[in-house]
Amino acid sequence: MPRNDYKEKIRLTSRDIAAYCQVSKSTVLEWIKSGRLKAFRLPSGHYRIDKKDFREFLEQWNIPVKGWPFERENRKEGGKK
Repeated sequence: MPRNDYKEKIRLTSRDIAAYCQVSKSTVLEWIKSGRLKAFRLPSGHYRIDKKDFREFLEQWNIPVKGWPFERENRKEGGKK
């Protein structure tokens, strides 16, 4: 897999999403169960969210796209951190 494709395949946990959005993990699980946030379930029962789907969620709900896990993308786009 080319190195650039790897960045797009980053998968986040519901805990990662909760920390980024400053909400509880149960709120993130509600977003997933209601279909607002795309996710897939592992055999263990845990959810994973593709970075691309998370970015789409943020843009749809007008939540700023900044910081981790998007900091390298933002530097390329605008030269900002």
